[in-house]
Amino acid sequence: MASHHPTYRRLTGLLRLNGRSSVLETGDGELIFLVSEDDLAPFHDQQVVAEGQMAGPDRLTLTWIAPASA
Repeated sequence: MASHHPTYRRLTGLLRLNGRSSVLETGDGELIFLVSEDDLAPFHDQQVVAEGQMAGPDRLTLTWIAPASA
């Protein structure tokens, strides 16, 4: 029986706040919902780098986030 290990990922994209949800839109059009207790409002409408564990095909449990370098 194979055990399931969450995948750790680093993603870059545009962070959008949609009501109570934070959504990362990657360069290839993928939409990833960010799960975090932190206030992500300072990153709204900015290019960011986000890291964390995938909690499903479209959910990232956020470990770290920062503005993306130009």
